[in-house]
Amino acid sequence: MARLGLRARLVAAFVGIAALAVLVAALLTGWSLHRSFDDYLDRRSEDAGRSAVSLAEAAHEGAGGRWTPDGLDILSHELVLTGYDYRLRGGGRVLLDTTKLDRAGLDFRRVESLPVEGADGARVGTLELYALGPGGNTLADDELRRELDRGHLLAALIAAAVAIGAGLVVAGRLSRPLRQLTVAARGLAAGGRTPPELPGASPEVRDLSEALGGLAGDLDRQRRARRQLAQDLSHELRTPLMLLQGRIEAMQDGVVPFDADGLATLHTETLRLSRLIGQIERLAQSEAQPPRLVSGDVPLHGIAREAHAALAAAFEMRGLALELHAEPAAALADEDAVRQIATNLLSNALKYAPAEHPVRLSTGIEDDRAVLRVHDDGQGLDAARVFERFYRDSDASWHSGGEGLGLTIARELAEAQGGTLEVDSSAPGTCFVLRLPLRGRAAPVISSGAHPTPRMTNR
Repeated sequence: MARLGLRARLVAAFVGIAALAVLVAALLTGWSLHRSFDDYLDRRSEDAGRSAVSLAEAAHEGAGGRWTPDGLDILSHELVLTGYDYRLRGGGRVLLDTTKLDRAGLDFRRVESLPVEGADGARVGTLELYALGPGGNTLADDELRRELDRGHLLAALIAAAVAIGAGLVVAGRLSRPLRQLTVAARGLAAGGRTPPELPGASPEVRDLSEALGGLAGDLDRQRRARRQLAQDLSHELRTPLMLLQGRIEAMQDGVVPFDADGLATLHTETLRLSRLIGQIERLAQSEAQPPRLVSGDVPLHGIAREAHAALAAAFEMRGLALELHAEPAAALADEDAVRQIATNLLSNALKYAPAEHPVRLSTGIEDDRAVLRVHDDGQGLDAARVFERFYRDSDASWHSGGEGLGLTIARELAEAQGGTLEVDSSAPGTCFVLRLPLRGRAAPVISSGAHPTPRMTNR
C-alpha cells in the first residue's frame, strides 16, 4: 500500500467503503426482508386457518348439522385452494386428512389447531392446518424466499460494481489536478510557467495551486534579481574600476605623482565603489523579497509638511528656496513608502535644481487622485530614461555622487500602491508628479511588469 499512488489509494478506499456499505446494507435489508416475509407468512396462515374453519362450519351446517361423506369430500377440495394441508378430527376419529403423513420423504409441520363449532356454538371438531417443510412454509413460499435472496444478492453486486466505477471516476477527477500541480512544481526549478488554472478542482487543491503560483512568482523574482544583479555589477562597476586602474597605472608609470592627493583620489573612488556595491545589493534584495506595504489613509499634505521641515535647511545651504503649497489630499497608500518617495524626489531636486531658484512642493486632488508635485526650474530631464536603473544626467557628476537608483525605487513604490510617478513634460523645468488613489477608493490592480513591485496589504 505504501508504494501505491494517490489514484490507486483513492480507488482502494472508495471500493473498500463501498463494499463495507453494501455488506452492511445487505445484512440489514436481508434481516428486515426475512422478518417481514415471516410476518407475512404468519398472517397468511392465520387468514387461511380462519377461512378453512369457516368452510368446515359451512359444510357441517349444510349437511344438517352432521358430517357426511359428500360434505367432507367437497370440503377437502375447498381446503386445498388455501394452499395448506388439513386434518379434521371429530368424534374421536379423523374425518378428513390431506397431509398424507405416511409418505416417506415428506416433512409436514402443524401450523394451526382451530376449533370447529356448530350452529349452536358447540364444538363439533378440530381442524389442524399443516404446511410442508420445517419452517411451516409451502413450496411456493420457499421458492419466493430464494428468489428474493437472489435478487438481493444481485442488487448488492450491481451496487458494488457501480461504486467501483464511481470510485474510479472520482479518484481520477481528484488526482488529475494534483498530477498537473506535480508536473508544474517539477518545472518550477527549471524556470517553468506558473501552475495552470484549475476551475473544477476542490478549494483545497485551488489553494495549493495558488500557493505554488506564489512560489513560482517568488522564484521568478529571485532569478530576475540574480540576472539583474550580474548585469548591474558588470555595467556599473566597469567605469569606477577603469578609473582606479588607470590612475594606479599612471602612478606606476610616473605620469601622476604618488602623493597624498593621488591616494585621496583613489580613496574617494574606492568609497564610491563601495557605496555603489551596497546600493546594488540592497536593490537586488528588495526585488527578490519585496517589502510588504500596508495600505491605509495617508494625508499627503502632512507628509509634505514633514518633508519640508526636514529638508528646508539643506535647501537653504545650497542657496535654494523650498516653497510649500499643501492643500488637503488624503490617499490610500503606505505612509512609509509615500514618505520615502517624497524624500527621494526632494533629494533629487536638491542635487540638480539650479541655484537661486525656488523648488516648489505641493499637494492636492486632481481627477479623483491624490497628487504630490515637486517642481524646479532645471533644464528638464529625459522622461523616457529618467526612471531607468542607474541613469544619471550628463552633468550629474558635477552635483552629486548618487548612483541613479532613487527615482527607480520611488517609481516602483508608487506603482506598488496603485499609483503612478511621472515627469510632467508640459511644465517648464523639471516637474515630478506622484498620483495615488484617493482615500475610500480601492487601488487598481497593477499588472506585473519587467521588475517586481512590493506587495500591498490592507491596514
